[in-house]
Amino acid sequence: MNSLRKSAAQAATDSNGAAAGMRKSTAKKRETIVRSAAKLFLERGYDSVSINEIISVVGGSKETIYSNFGNKAKLFEAVVQQLCSDVTINIDTRPVGTLEGQATRMARSFVSMVLSPRIISFHRLVTSIGREFPEAGRLFYRTGPETVYRIFSEWIALQQQNGQIRADKDPRQLAILLHDMLIGEQILSWLTSAASERDRAKRINQTVELAVSVFLTGCAIDAGSKRSPKTVTTSRASPRRAKASQPKTNR
Repeated sequence: MNSLRKSAAQAATDSNGAAAGMRKSTAKKRETIVRSAAKLFLERGYDSVSINEIISVVGGSKETIYSNFGNKAKLFEAVVQQLCSDVTINIDTRPVGTLEGQATRMARSFVSMVLSPRIISFHRLVTSIGREFPEAGRLFYRTGPETVYRIFSEWIALQQQNGQIRADKDPRQLAILLHDMLIGEQILSWLTSAASERDRAKRINQTVELAVSVFLTGCAIDAGSKRSPKTVTTSRASPRRAKASQPKTNR
């Protein structure tokens, strides 16, 4: 009886292991398709890429695409989610170091990714098809900016709990403010090709430094608190009072 139970348990374990391996393989294949499709979409645009061209790159058949995504539009939505995740997953919110150090690290990790050439191309693509493919635009906003707002606001809320940032302000509103200070002007200049590629690193550093400084000046508990030097008041007795206080000398 025990041997039968052991055999059944081993069979179940083997079956679970095989199923897990199959799921992992399927997920890997799916990611390969998404990343290959993303490269084509970014290079040539949504309308100019066909399912057949994607298959020629990743291999397989139309059945592979349809079984995993349903159609080209759903595949593009998977691309949107993947590229947004590439940005948000790299935002560094480790609570290590000073408040300014944490804010700077978080801001730089975000800006460096969102202003990378690949993500700038992604912004252009989503913007260009937003009218004819509104669902992709809404998905981009939910998985991109909205997720960044949440990540920033969670970090801000933690700093509020720790007494580092003013607690009388809404964390989400502060997160949106910080987000817009970091990439508001920057994203426009890169999208319109007004910025120079050789100045990328310099501009990122300048923007991060200024945005973090302004943000913490307005929000940090001890920001701008300058201790004025103590004023030492010395009271001098008037000559008359001083003279009166002197002991009388008997003549």
